[in-house]
Amino acid sequence: MRLSSAYVVAAMSVLIAMQVVLGSFLSIQFLITKITFSFIVTAIMARLFPPKLTAAATTMSSLIGMLLFPKFSFFFGFLITAGLTGYTFGKLFYQKPVVLWRILLASFIVTMGWNLLLNSLWLHIMYGMTWNVLFATRIPQELISFVIYSFLISVIFKAVPIDRFTK
Repeated sequence: MRLSSAYVVAAMSVLIAMQVVLGSFLSIQFLITKITFSFIVTAIMARLFPPKLTAAATTMSSLIGMLLFPKFSFFFGFLITAGLTGYTFGKLFYQKPVVLWRILLASFIVTMGWNLLLNSLWLHIMYGMTWNVLFATRIPQELISFVIYSFLISVIFKAVPIDRFTK
């Protein structure tokens, strides 16, 4: 499918704005954890656009959110995590049937790989926290996040006719 550049710019702008709002205003952030629902917009974006474009948009969204609404110190590593999250969802959702195993795999890679391991690395570099402390607090959170990601993405893809926008 070939998308017009006007459609891509307009749709991406709206989705990035939604991510910034969900990630900055409608989120709860503590020192070593952040609870947000911007992953829903990332999944929708990944369904509509190729992986590299989704990765660029999620990185840009994260950067805009950090610059406009800073809550803690800026660290470049979190942009890498945002880009990898967008790329992972895009690789598994773009122009492919969105079935339960794809949703579970994407959610697992993002929550356990990028959010747990990479973000813990970034926090370790930033604050010098020990791995025991980081994992003790972050593993339960990411297990819960995995369930929430999987459930909400499944519901969204069933309830919202996203495939209609791809035609």
